[in-house]
Amino acid sequence: MKLPVFYIPFRLLPVVMLCISYTLLQALAFRPIVSFPLGVLLLKSTADALIFVGLGVLLTIVIPSFNYVKLDFSQRFINYFALGLLYISVWTTLSTLFSLLFFGKENDPEIRTLIPLTAFIGLFMYVIHVQIIHFQMVHKAASEADNESDEENGVPDGLLQGNEQENGEEILERVAVKTGQKIHVILVPDIVYIQSDGDYVQIVTEHNKYLKEETMKYFETSLPRSQFVRVHRSYIVNVEKILRIELYEKQNQMLTLKNGDQVRASVSGYKALRAVLNL
Repeated sequence: MKLPVFYIPFRLLPVVMLCISYTLLQALAFRPIVSFPLGVLLLKSTADALIFVGLGVLLTIVIPSFNYVKLDFSQRFINYFALGLLYISVWTTLSTLFSLLFFGKENDPEIRTLIPLTAFIGLFMYVIHVQIIHFQMVHKAASEADNESDEENGVPDGLLQGNEQENGEEILERVAVKTGQKIHVILVPDIVYIQSDGDYVQIVTEHNKYLKEETMKYFETSLPRSQFVRVHRSYIVNVEKILRIELYEKQNQMLTLKNGDQVRASVSGYKALRAVLNL
């Protein structure tokens, strides 16, 4: 994905600050327990902070992928417990290996004294990671349900797009995206779909993804109404790039696009899509 020059640092800033904070706190916590120099402890703590970042990223992939939120309490508890054992085992093993690397095998007795505390830290961090991810999943599911309920009681977004264009909105033929010192010109027919991404949107073609600082509403009202439909609050799809439409869950539909990506359509979004496709 091609990003603006100043986009990555701002998004990574919280992660960097957390790593620095964890590094300092762990080094200070271990300092009274072992006799290693503070500089070496800081290096080891930095490595541990990076391990936690990696494990946190894996959790953000695994937990939503298996949709733990929709499991019953007992099944969810078992899955989280098993995942926690794996998390703590991996964390303790990697942290101990880094200790041997930085402190040397001759200090093995002192390194062993850190294992119980290391395992406890892993448990603590796992609980925090899981609570954050679980809360985000619950909040997202509730938000999507509320938005879809609101959309069902109003006019579908895709149809609003058409009305606004009829009232004189300019229709886009190309989109310019600046990445660093380069400017990419994307022809509208080459766009597969557009996805909301915070204050930006991702413009996805069959071969590339581009990030542009613009709103979904702008593209919703500016793209050709006969070709682009806002099938979800987070997605605008080129109907000519749809390969197939399948039932996803309840009344929601899953769109498989020609580039292989899949996009979920809300109830009102699917109504707008059917209107454009004359279904």
